[in-house]
Amino acid sequence: MQVKIAGDSHGPQMIGLIEEIPAGLKIDIEKINTDLRRRQLGYGRGNRMKLEKDEVTIVSGLWEGITTGAPLVLIINNKAKNPIKEERHVPRPGHGDYSCWYKYRLDDLNIYTERNSARWTSVLTAIGSVAKQFLDNFDIKTMSFVKSIGKVSVEEERFEDIQKDFSYYIQKRNESEVQCPFEDISMKMIEEIKENALKKATTLGGSVKTFATNVKSGLGSYADVLNRVDSKIGKYFMSIPSVKGVFIGNEDVSIPGSEFQDPFKVEDGVIHRTKNYAGGIEAGITNGENIVVTTYFKPISTLASPLPSVDLKTKESKEAPYIRSDSVIIPAATVITECTLAIILMEEIIEGFGNDNIELIKDRYFKK
Repeated sequence: MQVKIAGDSHGPQMIGLIEEIPAGLKIDIEKINTDLRRRQLGYGRGNRMKLEKDEVTIVSGLWEGITTGAPLVLIINNKAKNPIKEERHVPRPGHGDYSCWYKYRLDDLNIYTERNSARWTSVLTAIGSVAKQFLDNFDIKTMSFVKSIGKVSVEEERFEDIQKDFSYYIQKRNESEVQCPFEDISMKMIEEIKENALKKATTLGGSVKTFATNVKSGLGSYADVLNRVDSKIGKYFMSIPSVKGVFIGNEDVSIPGSEFQDPFKVEDGVIHRTKNYAGGIEAGITNGENIVVTTYFKPISTLASPLPSVDLKTKESKEAPYIRSDSVIIPAATVITECTLAIILMEEIIEGFGNDNIELIKDRYFKK
């Protein structure tokens, strides 16, 4: 299976392609649009979210709501037009302006903004929403919650409660403006954004916790070390704009190995673990426990109070330009990370059990 994404941030449309998706999969367009709306919500988002109302159109690979086995092509039209009419030669620190200019040597830095904008995650979300519908056939769910924004963080122990009752905490997450299921922490996060981002005309980073539940053992492989499940998590998650770190499982690596590993137990003839510090993956292969991924996002680069920069044409000192942006993207990132994990798991199932027809794949999956 291959996923490809094309389109410019302020071009006519964003385009996504899924190759080798099996035939017979029912696709609910409204579920995709619901996920696209989630990507546009969250306290601290910028003005562009008021301009766009993302909706997906599938133009290939779908017949009366059912996949045909042909490549699935998804299109999201852009409503926002490019706010910059003149060429730009002053790079923004932390953005891709300078490094892309140094490689591609096209003078107008607006060109690189178009590709490096997080706008392309709309298509990533749409593709991942298709993947979530694929995973429904295998009783697998992916979901995410905000762990931290700025200096405000959820204690790690509270995520153990989440894994005991996902439905309840998803409902609580959806009620939160910052996609955090704990009301007391949500209020502190909103205050953090108000005081340390909006009032100071700057941005804040944070982290997101992503889970996949009911994943059976044996997905993935150690044969190709670059195609392990954890290798793919690193590859896909690190492609998301502003992501600077990804951790699978328990993040406390200070504890000794005797405490860190996950002992086995048998319940009703089924092998389980007494805990899940490995985050559901060992040797690049799923081990039957929930997959747990923590993703760390840096504060986004475009600042309302510009940092020092330089004009690449004249070499004169300049202030970096301000281009409309968000103050915080962490709440919106929850749907992006859960869709990204869904893509990886869909890929693993297709690679392991075939890409012909969804019913045939289910037979193979559940018989193994």
